[in-house]
Amino acid sequence: MKIIFEGFYGFKNAGDDAFVEVASWGAKTYWNCTKNVFIGTKLPETKYPIIANEPTDALKGIDRLHFMRHFFNSNYLISAGGSTFSDIPFHSNRALAKKYASLTQSLTLGAIGVSIGPFQNVEAEKNVVKYLQSLSFLSLRDRRSFEYAMSLQLPYTPVDAFDLAALLPSVYQAESLPKQTMRTQKTIGISICNYERYKGGDLSKEKHRNHFFKLVVHELLQQENVLLKVFIINGNEAIGDMEATQELLQGIDANRYTIVPYSRNVETTWRNIETCDFMLSTRLHASIFACYAKVPFVLIEYHRKCSDFLTDVGQADDLRVYDAEKDPKQIAHTILETIQTHYTAPKNISKTIEKSKRNFTKTLMLTK
Repeated sequence: MKIIFEGFYGFKNAGDDAFVEVASWGAKTYWNCTKNVFIGTKLPETKYPIIANEPTDALKGIDRLHFMRHFFNSNYLISAGGSTFSDIPFHSNRALAKKYASLTQSLTLGAIGVSIGPFQNVEAEKNVVKYLQSLSFLSLRDRRSFEYAMSLQLPYTPVDAFDLAALLPSVYQAESLPKQTMRTQKTIGISICNYERYKGGDLSKEKHRNHFFKLVVHELLQQENVLLKVFIINGNEAIGDMEATQELLQGIDANRYTIVPYSRNVETTWRNIETCDFMLSTRLHASIFACYAKVPFVLIEYHRKCSDFLTDVGQADDLRVYDAEKDPKQIAHTILETIQTHYTAPKNISKTIEKSKRNFTKTLMLTK
């Protein structure tokens, strides 16, 4: 069996890299498949071997030729992880796969750990629905997407699953790691990103959100025993985290923080987050990593996918700030109180880990 995995891979984003990590592990663990091809350039370093479809030539169209080289002798094309289904451009790999699969029985299409929407317009939604109808299996990473898929009367039953990254503790055998010892110096991880400026959205929302973030950090640094560990989760030069991070750190003593740059090794990022006493982030997967590494966290809900995650995992309301809608001083106080006393983890962690396993246990088997 040979599988092509496709998604938003190879753009220096640790969150998307995690999907490659978990998909390669899950395919071997649950499906006994080791011929796993991933489409993208500069793919992450993974614990389980992958076949990297990384074109060495930058000529226009060469990436499509590399894709087709694997495409015509594979059994499955699976979209794995992320906010994958908001549109299906006619020139995309998925559109090509849909056309080919309609002409032959040798290729099966599927998707695991994905979310659906939001759509830019009605036409985009129609394109997505047509593609979903061509799949043989589909597992969703949030309840909202699952309920939408159930409303479509698809030719299969969608699977109510969860984000693939919830399985990282299993990939890294995190249960065997030593427990953190009590220490006087407290490390607060932070991960900030811009959004509206890259999507043509309302910049006032971004400005308010980043100002809120800065005010919370300012309050936290009033405590002399607090150090910041600043994560660059997205290292993309054009749309990554560096610009927002530099703006956040302006005026802060360099002795009060360290920067953890983007790493192609997902486990390196995971282990660094695991050492934190708390995580404050805008980046969704900075908080997802923290959540399943048993690190307390606050996630600013800049996008619907953030709200869906917090609702589904069962985050306590006192640790929800929505889209920077609470008092910064109060949130800083809550963070400090949490790391000094007892942390009540989100109530659905174990449940969501089991749901995430359904991405593998309840999908490919449907085609057998």
